[in-house]
Amino acid sequence: MFWSKDYIVERLSKIPRTLEDISIEVFEGVSPTSDFLQKAGLSSKNCTDASYACRDSHINVSIHQAGMEKELMYPYVDNTISNEFAVQPTQYQFMLPYEILDNNIRKEYRIFQPEELKAKFPVAYKHLMEIKKESETEKQEFVSADYRFENESFLRYINTPKIIITSNSRMQASYDPAGKNVFANGVGVVLGDPTLYLYVTAVLNSSISKAFPEIWSREGVQSRDKLNSQMLKRFPIAFPKKENTEKVISTISRYLIYLNRQKQMAKAYAIPGYQELIDFYKRISDLLVLDTYITNDLDPKLLDVLAENITASDGRFEYSDDINLLIGLQEIKKNILSSPDFGNCRFSNEFTNILATLKNNTVW
Repeated sequence: MFWSKDYIVERLSKIPRTLEDISIEVFEGVSPTSDFLQKAGLSSKNCTDASYACRDSHINVSIHQAGMEKELMYPYVDNTISNEFAVQPTQYQFMLPYEILDNNIRKEYRIFQPEELKAKFPVAYKHLMEIKKESETEKQEFVSADYRFENESFLRYINTPKIIITSNSRMQASYDPAGKNVFANGVGVVLGDPTLYLYVTAVLNSSISKAFPEIWSREGVQSRDKLNSQMLKRFPIAFPKKENTEKVISTISRYLIYLNRQKQMAKAYAIPGYQELIDFYKRISDLLVLDTYITNDLDPKLLDVLAENITASDGRFEYSDDINLLIGLQEIKKNILSSPDFGNCRFSNEFTNILATLKNNTVW
C-alpha cells in the first residue's frame, strides 16, 4: 500500500498510550527573564564568580564581581545550544534561594527568609538587596516575596532524574541523571519507571518524532511560541513487542549520550570520529523506533546482528571521560557493517515506502 504523510500521522495519533501515562510529572521550567539568572563560572576558590549581568532581564543591575555561594547556584539549560541525549555544559548558572530537601522523588523545599539568607549566604543576600534598591523607587522592607518564584512547581523535582526537552530548530531531549539542571523554554519529564529513561530519550530524539507537531496542530495544542507541557503530555509512546529490541534502543541511547558528551568536550582537541558515529548509531536507533511505531516487520536478521553487537558495559560508561571507549564504539560499528547477515538484510517494500514518505516530507 502507499503510505501518505496524512496516513502516517493518523496512525501515530491513534496510539493510545502517551508520555503523560508513563510519567509522574510533565512540567515547564523557570521563566528565562528571571532576575536571578547569572552569567557565572566556578572559581579556584570553589565558589561561583558572578558578573551579575542578568540575562534577558528588564532590570539593569551594576555591582562589582564577587563570589556567589555555590550552594545556591545550579547549571542552567536553555534552547540556544544543542542538548540532544546529553546536557551540554553552560556558562550560565541559576540562583535558587531555596533549601531543597531530598526526601523522595517529589522534593520538599522551603525559601530562605531574609535574615537566614543574610547569615548563611551573605553574598547572595547583598546581590538581592542591590536588585531591590535598583528596582524600587521607595525603600521598603526586604521580604522573601521579593525573590520568591511565582511558579515553584519545578522546585519539586530539583535533584530528581529527568528528561529535559527543549526546542530550537527541532525538538531535542537530554537525559539529566542527577536532575540538577534548571531549564527554561522547555519541558521536564519525570518517569514513573526509571528503567525507561534511556528508551524514551531515544524516541523523543528520533526522526519519527518530527511528525508529531502535525498531531499537536490538528488537536489544537501546538504553541508557536515555545514547547509546552500540554504538547508533550500528548506525545504517543509505543514499546517494541520484543524486550530485546527495547534493550538495544536503550543501549544505543547510552552510546549517544557518551558520544555527544565527548564531542562537546573534544571541540578544542579536534579529535575526529564523533559525528560519524553519532550519525550511524542514531540512524540505527531511528530504524528501530520507526519499526516499533509503524510496521513491526524489520528483517529478523538485522535485529539479531544488532543484539549480538550492541551490548551495555557495566557501570555508567556514558558519563565516563575515557577516550578509549570511542575506539570500542568504532569497533562495534565495524563489526555490524562487516557481518554477512547485516549485508543480506532487506527492508520490505512497505517499510521502504514509509522511509521515502518521511524523507520526502523532510521528516526523516
